[in-house]
Amino acid sequence: MKLAELLNERKAVKKEIENIKERLYLSAKVQEGDATPAESPEELKTTLINLFEKLEGLIVKINLANVSTGAEGKKLMELIAERDRNIAIADMLHQLATNATPRPERFSRNEIRYVQMVNIKETRREADSYARKARAIDTTIQTANWNTEVM
Repeated sequence: MKLAELLNERKAVKKEIENIKERLYLSAKVQEGDATPAESPEELKTTLINLFEKLEGLIVKINLANVSTGAEGKKLMELIAERDRNIAIADMLHQLATNATPRPERFSRNEIRYVQMVNIKETRREADSYARKARAIDTTIQTANWNTEVM
């Protein structure tokens, strides 16, 4: 099985867990006088526990593959961390530029005037650079995911 297939399976299991948790919480109580809930909370709880165990196994396989698989001279784990760092920096810089952008908040001359303290154009350019690096790294990771066999 390819690493990418494991990642897709992990995503599906997480979604299934969320759906079953919602059904479990809805079945956890009934109105007084009603005989039983639509679904058995005990069966749903057992199903959830089994899904969490399956998820744990998938996460272990994925993490082991990320630590042992290399691409472009680095381990996948390192590339993932680098991608996440670049995404976080790009998001922060985009938010900084958005917050520094002047808005027409003054309605009269007596109100407080705000002055930008950062170069918005340069900040956006820098944010775009980090985002571009993150996309390039993500392409490398995705390629490795589809080329890596996991047992």
